[in-house]
Amino acid sequence: MNIAYIRVSHIESLNGTSLDTQEKRCRAFSELHGFKIDKVYSEIVSGGVEFRKRKVFQKVLKELGSNGRLIVSRLDRLSRSVLQTLQLVEDFKKSHNQLCITDIGNVHKDGVSKVFITILASLAEIERTNISERIKASKEIAKQERRYLGGYSEFGYKVDKNNQLIPDDKEFEMLQSMISLRRSGLGYRQISDEIKNKYGKRIYFPQVHKILNRDHNRHF
Repeated sequence: MNIAYIRVSHIESLNGTSLDTQEKRCRAFSELHGFKIDKVYSEIVSGGVEFRKRKVFQKVLKELGSNGRLIVSRLDRLSRSVLQTLQLVEDFKKSHNQLCITDIGNVHKDGVSKVFITILASLAEIERTNISERIKASKEIAKQERRYLGGYSEFGYKVDKNNQLIPDDKEFEMLQSMISLRRSGLGYRQISDEIKNKYGKRIYFPQVHKILNRDHNRHF
């Protein structure tokens, strides 16, 4: 069984890592190396979440069985944890599965790839930290010169004692998720469904459209 696994995150910037782009890369890799992808699974989850806590990824592992092949477009699409990544490689050895990463090759057949995966896994973990820092920076930018003009407060923000709009922690995280999912190529209705699944809050797609098309939200 040859399975492609594609992943996007709620909170990271996803330029160049849309679901469609990832699938195209995986299929191009399989054609180049003379095999066919049997199934494609996608998941919206942070790269820092453990494999065992990812519902879709666990389903992938069960279907993969043994003597299978897992294809991902880039290492950071698999995980942003060094330890988890290297443990998965070892687990695959025991189950006689192969891990193929489109930009570095088959980890289990190419000695150079084994070196690259250790280096790249470390870089992916560093990037995960940088993503968190970028979100904090976005909050600081959002605090600047945002006056409350009355009526309902804007989604993602609350009114402080100086009558300014400042980020509301929970709603601002949802706002960042919506922005990231839109950048990854998802439609407004799909974004509405993903927010409901992740946060348990229903924001209907016309409202998602309105929120994401505010001028200041386009800058994040």
